[in-house]
Amino acid sequence: MKNSIIIIGALVAMLSFPGCEDFIFDQPESVLTQVGFYNTSIRINQGILGCYAGMTSVMNDEWMYTELRSDNTCIFSTGSSSNVRQYLSGFAHFSLISSEPILQNYWYNTFQNISNVNAVLPSVLDNSYITLESKRAQYESELRFIRAYHYFNLVNLFGDMFKITTVIGPNDAKKIVRSPVSEIYNEIIIPDLKYAAQNAPLAYSSADIGRITKWAAKSLLAKTYMMIGGVENLALAKPLLEEVLAESSIGLLPNFADVFSTSNEMNNEIIFAIRYKGGSLGIGSPFWEYFAPENSANLFLKVGSPDGNNNPTWEIMNLFNRNPLDKRKDASFKVYIRSAKTYPYITKYIDNNITQAMQAENDWIVIRRADIVLLYAEILAQDGNYSTAHNQVNIIRDRAGIANMQAFTSPEMALDSVYQERRLELAFENQRWFDLLRMAKSYNNVNMPMDILKQHTFHTDSILYTAFNPLPVPDIANYVNAHLLLPVPQTEIDTNNEMVIPQNDGY
Repeated sequence: MKNSIIIIGALVAMLSFPGCEDFIFDQPESVLTQVGFYNTSIRINQGILGCYAGMTSVMNDEWMYTELRSDNTCIFSTGSSSNVRQYLSGFAHFSLISSEPILQNYWYNTFQNISNVNAVLPSVLDNSYITLESKRAQYESELRFIRAYHYFNLVNLFGDMFKITTVIGPNDAKKIVRSPVSEIYNEIIIPDLKYAAQNAPLAYSSADIGRITKWAAKSLLAKTYMMIGGVENLALAKPLLEEVLAESSIGLLPNFADVFSTSNEMNNEIIFAIRYKGGSLGIGSPFWEYFAPENSANLFLKVGSPDGNNNPTWEIMNLFNRNPLDKRKDASFKVYIRSAKTYPYITKYIDNNITQAMQAENDWIVIRRADIVLLYAEILAQDGNYSTAHNQVNIIRDRAGIANMQAFTSPEMALDSVYQERRLELAFENQRWFDLLRMAKSYNNVNMPMDILKQHTFHTDSILYTAFNPLPVPDIANYVNAHLLLPVPQTEIDTNNEMVIPQNDGY
């Protein structure tokens, strides 16, 4: 049975953090009224659990920005005229407009939870409320990790960002300018994760499994350095990854499919996951309904309506099909055929016991051991140790049941193999977009991410997209480097009457 952190956390979030209307420039009254509330250890813990629950509303939409925009997934129904699919095609094909409601929803939910963190944090920093320093440090670590996680996504998806680390009112919020990405990294993300890496617990009792550990913080800090790139940052990331890999309580499960089973959640491979609870409490995950094959109601889903809005591309399916022995294939995707039509679908988020629409049991795994193994191989490919990187790749391939690779003979060969293995191992886990962004630095080629996406869309998988009707056919004119960043939601710009907020280039 899933532990109480999810149930209590979600209920606290619903009670204590109701929504606001105007994003960061109209501070939610629910946060303003929390001043003075977090004056006991119990109340502080409730607030922190609410921040965990606040991560779910952000995660619900993250696949749109990290998988659908990549070469891993697509909208397979080419003949849909639904508003949602029109919106999603904008994400997938870089024709997004800044007034898109789904974009605004993601932005709002992210800043709402940053505000939640900032509302609870002052009481944690005040030593008068928590007598045991180790507990106080744990709480601070959790909050700072959550804030860093949100800002990590914001700067990589939107670029320069509003720096908000305290509770502020609407008038002060309107005076905040967008800070450079480097400043957000150096003044929020890295310090927050360094603190958590030093002070978060190594592990928790069974009742608190799912809370931030030292290993989660070290993993995200290493990934942060790698996203920044450069020799110095890779050198900072490498020992962090080595520490995580040396931790005996974190290992690869023998069976790949077991990593994603709803009956095996928070297993030893998982370093951090955003947790959900299926059933009637309203705190379940929507992913199985989002991803289940279209026209499969009553077969795949006993309740709800399968959307089929995030389907594997032919390209990634063919990569798996090149090696029929790969044990990851069926655990990653399958194909449903009905009325002579093929519907490929993702299998990592299946919940066969779902009883309520949009209320599945599946957690979303954010960091797991295999990710860390391959990140370490990625560094070896760049720091002069490329000939040994195959050892890490082969750890992953051994479990998949496929042939080992021989020693790589060049950094380029090592990088090609590592990114290919990451694409297969971590397919549909919201990792591909960040991998594409890192390629620009690891190959020293700023055009590489968009070149890969153009090749996929207009050549490798062009048959997927030329058939779109009435969904718009992709326009190569939209495939420009500026569109690697999402636009700032137009509502954010229009709401501010104090200054002009610059929009990202190309929008």
